Formats: sequence, structure tokens, C-alpha cells
Amino acid sequence: MTPNQRQTILLVSDDAAFCAAARQKLEANQQEVRVAAVSTVAAARRIVVDAAPAVILLEHTSIAADAAVMRGGSPEHPSPLESVVSDLAVSAPVVVIAGPAQQMELSALVAAGFADFVPREAGCLPAALSFVEQRLREAGRTSADAAQEAPMPDASVEGFGEVLRHELNNPLTGILGNAELLLAEVRRKNDGQLPNGGQQRLETIAALAVRLRETVRRLSQDWESRNVSAQQRTVPAGVPHHSSAR
Repeated sequence: MTPNQRQTILLVSDDAAFCAAARQKLEANQQEVRVAAVSTVAAARRIVVDAAPAVILLEHTSIAADAAVMRGGSPEHPSPLESVVSDLAVSAPVVVIAGPAQQMELSALVAAGFADFVPREAGCLPAALSFVEQRLREAGRTSADAAQEAPMPDASVEGFGEVLRHELNNPLTGILGNAELLLAEVRRKNDGQLPNGGQQRLETIAALAVRLRETVRRLSQDWESRNVSAQQRTVPAGVPHHSSAR
């Protein structure tokens, strides 16, 4: 992996000491990484597209200062942690450090593979960094699979199929998980009204659907590019190159 291919880790925390400790350990253990740190979720949302992080490490305390600004203090969003994490998870998996009581709030996102949860307690940083490093390895394998061009057509198809399954499974799982949770709550209440948190889940489903559409577009372009490259590399035996045709 070259310096231009270094993976980016985005730290979102209003604790300068925490950021410094996390940065030191990450850069010591992972030489080919770039660590960016911001103190608020609003700042993370502004840079996440340009930074293109492989993983986001989020401290829940960083949400308190700007959660109301992000959502306009709207009462339709009673679970700001889940809302923030689902927004960020569209760009990269999120490792969340929060109070143990908030673990249930993220259960759907964790089950769907979009987030990891670490209870805020003594010694939580090593546990969080372990999740971060695991996500980095997963992202590295996916990038390597997507970039690799196998010399034989059948190997290329097999490799592409593996990438396709991996890339599409996460957003599909998230869409299905959120839809099932919303449907179960609607059936339980049976009052014809959208349940608490329902709008938030619909927004998550919509965001994941957009992510799925973009993934399909990107993979289609990659597949076409692979086919063109394979055709350019393949010259039938006995057929002279254009440069030596005369």
C-alpha cells in the first residue's frame, strides 16, 4: 500500500486527551493510516466526503453540543445517537463509545454491521481501537479485491462476484433490519400512526437505498472497466499488432 493509498480514520471527540491517546496508539500500530480528528459531529459531517474515512471512531459526548443544531431540535428524533450514527455509517462503519445504557439504541445498526459498540468504562480505548483495526483490515481486503485484476476471465468473474456480495450485503441488511423493526413496531401499536423513531428509521432506509444505488453504479463501472482492460490485454494468436501490420 502506497502513501497515497493510506486509510483514513476519523476521530469524533470533544476530549483532546482522548484524541491524542487514540492517535498515538493508532499511528504506532498502523503505519499506513491517516488520522483526522474533529470535536463535533457537525464538523465530521462537513469533512466526511473529502476525508473518505475507512472507519469512524465516535465518542457519544461529542454529540451533545450539536445534536440539536443538526436536527433542529425536532421532537421527531427522540434518539439522537442512533440518528447520528446511521447518518455517518452511510460513509463508513462507526465504532461508538457510549454509556452502557445506550447499547440497545444502536442494536439495529450493530446487527446490520454498520456500527460497533464499546461501553464507556475504564479501559474502553483498547477495546474501541481493536474494533477500529478490525474494520481497517476488512476495508483493506475489500479494496484489494476490488482493485485486483485477475489475468483469467473466470477468475475475474469470481473475484467480482465476491466483491459484489460484500458490497451489496451491508446496505441490504441495514435496509431489511430497519424495515423489519419499523414494521414490527407498527403492528404492535396498530393505531395507524408512525411510531416513535419511525421517521428516523425511514431516513436510515432511504440513506441506505441511496448508498446501494451508488454502489451498484460504481460496481457496474468497475466491471465495464475490467472487461475493457481484459480485451485490451488479450491478442489472439497469429494476429499482428497494429503497429507491425505493414
